[in-house]
Amino acid sequence: MESEIKKILSTLDVPVAHLKYRGSNKTYITWTMLEENPAFASDDEITDSEVNVDIDIYSDSNYLNIMSSIKNKMKENEWTWNGDSPEMYEEETGLYHRTCSFKKGRKI
Repeated sequence: MESEIKKILSTLDVPVAHLKYRGSNKTYITWTMLEENPAFASDDEITDSEVNVDIDIYSDSNYLNIMSSIKNKMKENEWTWNGDSPEMYEEETGLYHRTCSFKKGRKI
């Protein structure tokens, strides 16, 4: 699943990093894999799970087009939108920060 996330986000025209961005651009994306939860069991064996990912957008300007592109790309790859965080402004960096959450089922 991690390679799928990397591939999807690499199609955007924005720097992307797993967990922490170390570059100098004022607009970038980070992503984090969250817990994987059992989704279905058969004969006391888990057969399906649900993977969750948070994608964080940081920008010093309007990031709404980036957020829209992320949602479209994830949907095209069968990820389900799971909500957004409220918009935050980080005083120490001077950047706006917004998190989009997605989930996807997978066979085990």
